[in-house]
Amino acid sequence: MRNSILILAAATCLVGANTAFAQETEQAPAKAFAGSRVEATIGLDQSSDDALSGGELTGLRAGGAAGYDVAIGKRVTIGVEGGIGWVIAGSAKIGPFPSTGSTTYKTDAARDIDVSARIGYALSPKTLIFAKAGWADLRYDTHGSDGRDYGPSTANGLRVGAGIEQKLTKNVYAKAEYRLTRTDDYLGHDDRHQLLTGIGVRF
Repeated sequence: MRNSILILAAATCLVGANTAFAQETEQAPAKAFAGSRVEATIGLDQSSDDALSGGELTGLRAGGAAGYDVAIGKRVTIGVEGGIGWVIAGSAKIGPFPSTGSTTYKTDAARDIDVSARIGYALSPKTLIFAKAGWADLRYDTHGSDGRDYGPSTANGLRVGAGIEQKLTKNVYAKAEYRLTRTDDYLGHDDRHQLLTGIGVRF
């Protein structure tokens, strides 16, 4: 009998806490998107035509990120995020250089790392739209048909993005995001585009 009373009391407290949280997030939906989070992402990665001496570089990117957000007012969140990703499929063939030569080259967008600040707006306790801006470091690997490796080479620049998060459960969410990274280095001007989807957990 005593155990039954304790179990009933614990269940009542749990239901009460969930009800209070639901009421609080209805009144201030930004609180539903506050706290630390981790996520995995996958999607399209493409460097523009003027990168890599005219070779468009398109591939499949997989990666992840971790971040922390705080609620500012009823609907606004601000936070920070760090991420890393790798192009796991796709490369560009360029050359030969000079045009009379025989060696061609295969370039892969090996990995990218970024640190960004993020601002969000909660449309509801389940839906958040966001924008971000930060700095990204990109790495490219180049392999010649002569068997030699040329690189790795790196580039860095401003990264901006925007997207949407949709809660699937209290702690699990799905997301879609577009990101643009602009760099200038010896390879020339490069706009790198990423269109990603992902799944995350907020703690």
